[in-house]
Amino acid sequence: MKTVEFHICECSGKRAFADERAAEKALGRAQAKRDRSAERRGQRRAIDRENRAYQCDFGMWHLTKQSRRSYEENAAYHAACV
Repeated sequence: MKTVEFHICECSGKRAFADERAAEKALGRAQAKRDRSAERRGQRRAIDRENRAYQCDFGMWHLTKQSRRSYEENAAYHAACV
């Protein structure tokens, strides 16, 4: 199986992709891998899987399981607290 080239990001130590296209490609592969794994186990309902890519402050792209809505709600909450 081919892997998408990644680096380790300075911001968090997470896997980081150089551009959005590479992140989206890795996202598709990660989702397919998790789906195949869940299918083998016979439980596709409650699997955790990455569902979007985002760009960090360092300009790199990361994968996350957090929905955009959840991220925006958390960001708004933390901005209000400051």
